[in-house]
Amino acid sequence: MESLNEAVTIGVGILFFFYFLYKLRRDGSKMKLPPGPRPWPLIGSLHLLGTLPHQSLTALAKKYGSIMFLRLGSIPTVVVSSPSMAKEFLKTQDLVFANRPNCAHGKYILYDHKDVAYSPYGEYWRQMRKLLTVELLTVKRIDSFRFVREEEVSVMIASIWQESGHGAQYVDVKKRLSSLTQNIVCRMFASRMYSDNELSGGLGFKQMVEEMFALAGAFCVGDFIPSLDWLDLQGIRRRMQAVHKIFDSFAEKVIDEHVHRRLVTGGPKEEDRVKDMVDVMLDMAETEGQTISRVNIKAIILDMLTAGIETSSTTVEWAMTELLRNPATLLRAQKEMESAVGRERRVKESDVMKLDYLRCVVKETFRLHPPLPMLIPHESIEGCNIGGYFVPPKTKLFVNVWAMGRDENVWEDAHLFKPERFMGSTKDVRGQDFDLLPFGAGRRGCPGISMGVSVVDLALAQLIHCFDWTVEGEVDVEEEFGLAVPRKNPLFVRPSWRLTVEYPI
Repeated sequence: MESLNEAVTIGVGILFFFYFLYKLRRDGSKMKLPPGPRPWPLIGSLHLLGTLPHQSLTALAKKYGSIMFLRLGSIPTVVVSSPSMAKEFLKTQDLVFANRPNCAHGKYILYDHKDVAYSPYGEYWRQMRKLLTVELLTVKRIDSFRFVREEEVSVMIASIWQESGHGAQYVDVKKRLSSLTQNIVCRMFASRMYSDNELSGGLGFKQMVEEMFALAGAFCVGDFIPSLDWLDLQGIRRRMQAVHKIFDSFAEKVIDEHVHRRLVTGGPKEEDRVKDMVDVMLDMAETEGQTISRVNIKAIILDMLTAGIETSSTTVEWAMTELLRNPATLLRAQKEMESAVGRERRVKESDVMKLDYLRCVVKETFRLHPPLPMLIPHESIEGCNIGGYFVPPKTKLFVNVWAMGRDENVWEDAHLFKPERFMGSTKDVRGQDFDLLPFGAGRRGCPGISMGVSVVDLALAQLIHCFDWTVEGEVDVEEEFGLAVPRKNPLFVRPSWRLTVEYPI
């Protein structure tokens, strides 16, 4: 009997041992990280990013796959480079990756992450996002500013013609595009433009916006190696604090102007003029139950400036670049406008929906030159399993939409600029088609898509409808690193007036 008990005990022990091995192996497979390069001490894989990280990560993805794990400094990071994987992260596991990582830009410029784009996922973000989508960036309100877009695009056309000496000289088209988007955004949130002498701190308005945008895309050592953050080795924190001070003074001026006008006149009446976005936020702040502070308003203004100016102007410049490199494509777009609009007047925003090929040109530009090539990084709230791999909590996620737009497995002739690939297609840029995600997708997708696309469509349409263009030298496509990746070299072009209506004044 005793020997039988011993045999049973041994048998049970063996069963538990094998069960333990099975469970360990099963759990271990759940903890398998995605493939990636072996990290170096302290810096991890930071040295592999190079001067153009989106391109370097595209090359690494060809070796390690469309889901890749890197340790950037001490920060666990996953890089996704295919539409199927992007869909897993931004749709299937959208809630898990709805957070934003802490960063110096959010802390020192964006009022300690009080804006919408960089704020952590939670109740505050939901309230601010609702403010944007329900009040500020609705289709109706964006459409109410159509006259602003049309007026400012006309001003841009006139300034290009004047600066060129009526077609005698080459002009840097990027400067005119930056002024265009700056003026549109300022008129939308404040009903007027601002000159350099209205800012304090030694920077002009355009310089302030450029500095904020450059710092948003800057590589900050402290974001990846927190133990070195206090040293501010690159001086980035000092620059951020300096430009934040200039912006904060400007934003206070904007709000004070609106408050004073409301005290004197009782506020804007709908029949007198379209309410700008600061007016809308102040109306809501005065509504019982609303908790919109001055910091909230300033953070929204900051999001509007950084998201609405550089991304739109850079996209139009890339569209012009590709059209000038592909004269047959440019001619086809011009002929479509001649057929739909004629040469006796300029294109209006109401004409754009009839210009199918033009909108294909814009989609193709977004495919090859997305405004944010790796989107704004996400962060996992908890651990999860995706594609047979385990992604730990607090992992930073980069979605390399630049790589996805050039994937030969997804796009035929992926490196060629072929807008006709979208003719007759329902594929769109609004976050439902995961092979074309210039504005992201899911909860953290960009809420300003309609505003951005409307500016790009109209500006590009008028540039190629009003002018024929001569290029100085060969048109290159070299990129420069930033949050939005602009051309490395200026695009110098010489216009010649092509409409039968009079030249712009």
